[in-house]
Amino acid sequence: MSVPRTWVGREVPHESAAAHVSGEARYTDDLAARFPNLLHAWPVTVPHAHAHVRAVDISAALDVPGVVHVLTAADVPGASTLGPAQHDEPLFPTKVQFHGQAVAWVLAGTLPAARRGAAAVRVDCDPLAAILDIRAAIDAGSFLTNTLRIASADAVARSAHPSSSSRSCVSSDVSGRKTRAAAQRTARGAPR
Repeated sequence: MSVPRTWVGREVPHESAAAHVSGEARYTDDLAARFPNLLHAWPVTVPHAHAHVRAVDISAALDVPGVVHVLTAADVPGASTLGPAQHDEPLFPTKVQFHGQAVAWVLAGTLPAARRGAAAVRVDCDPLAAILDIRAAIDAGSFLTNTLRIASADAVARSAHPSSSSRSCVSSDVSGRKTRAAAQRTARGAPR
């Protein structure tokens, strides 16, 4: 199959479209039957948007039929962070930063057993004032992750004159606060 030079004005086929419409696509539930000893996980959460976790009592969950284990920070020594792009979200936080954040994980032979086990876990925590909008988070210096920067630059002008320091660049952090806006002359001598 030859790849067109541009997709503008053309339909773009999805990579798994044929498998989806033919019923051949495999989903997580389809694959679970291939692994008879598969364990199911369910998160233990607290009913607060912001809280300090003091203790997690898993004893009642271990008595739930079908529950095999409850994962806590004690099971994962060292740094236990995860994330799709950056490993910056704690797997077992001591400070809950959003409603629904998992503080432990129940493993069981079936999903219903894992859910029942999660409901049996007792989490002792001190609720904190919730931060409900971006302005309050900025004012409190409360961010889920480190500040990320999104930047753009005039790559065409830079590639035409790689030794030139003249380029346009604007960057902002993800909170929307402007951190730097510098417009320098481009290689063509445009005014600042």
